[in-house]
Amino acid sequence: IKTINNILSIYPNPTNENIIISIDNYYGNIKTEVYDLIGHRLQTTNETTISLQDYARGIYLLKVAYGDIVEEVKVIKH
Repeated sequence: IKTINNILSIYPNPTNENIIISIDNYYGNIKTEVYDLIGHRLQTTNETTISLQDYARGIYLLKVAYGDIVEEVKVIKH
């Protein structure tokens, strides 16, 4: 059984524009994919700050991959 000691934070959520991804106690590479609710991939990035400025208001799904873990988080843009 694998224990996840890393704590994934995505803030601010809801957001107007930028979201910041923070993972406690993890210093390797992060890959984030942003999807709309229909499943279209909108962007892929290795940055920890992601701009949603050009997107419509609504709910987006972030898939954050780090190490051998993938976590999905919903983000609201208002």
